[in-house]
Amino acid sequence: MKKQLLIYFGFMLIILWGCATPGQKFININYIGEHEKKHTGKIGIATFLDNRSGMGEGYLGYRILLDNSQETYMVQGLNLAETLKKIMMAYYEKIGFTAASIDPWELTAKGMKTASRNFDQIMAGKIKKFECRAKKKGGRTEMTLDIDLTLFLGIADKNTLKTIPVSLTLEKTEFTFNQEKLELFINEALEEIIQKALILE
Repeated sequence: MKKQLLIYFGFMLIILWGCATPGQKFININYIGEHEKKHTGKIGIATFLDNRSGMGEGYLGYRILLDNSQETYMVQGLNLAETLKKIMMAYYEKIGFTAASIDPWELTAKGMKTASRNFDQIMAGKIKKFECRAKKKGGRTEMTLDIDLTLFLGIADKNTLKTIPVSLTLEKTEFTFNQEKLELFINEALEEIIQKALILE
């Protein structure tokens, strides 16, 4: 009986402590929303500007483990600004647009007018904050995700440049944490931001 109890408690400890190891972990960020293709047009999207200070261009966040070691999360491809451009392209293609990559453009009405030739709309963005901070506590992981972006949307036929600030802070606790759950947490947050920020008339 004692042997069985020891095996049971040993098994429970394995579950609670998990097999988390420190080091870099790579996260796939994608646009996961689904839409009907109700819109038409051509949009050009530039790589976002990463204005975060003291962080590498691929940095997403970290998790502190029970022994105070750290997992560091990096975006797959090691370029968050480029990844966000691709996410915006995926969103617009899902709603019916033809999306193309364009060079960075001057984020002013004059710059928009020049860059929007051959496009119905153009987009760029700035990353002010994008970080997930997590800590493992016993059998659970507590996560806080901060995202602060500014989107710039130029509409050619209206000769209009919209500046759209979007930010959110989300907290979540996972009892069986893994990279896939972190990916889902981030991807759902980006889906919420995009759908609320880019309401098309």
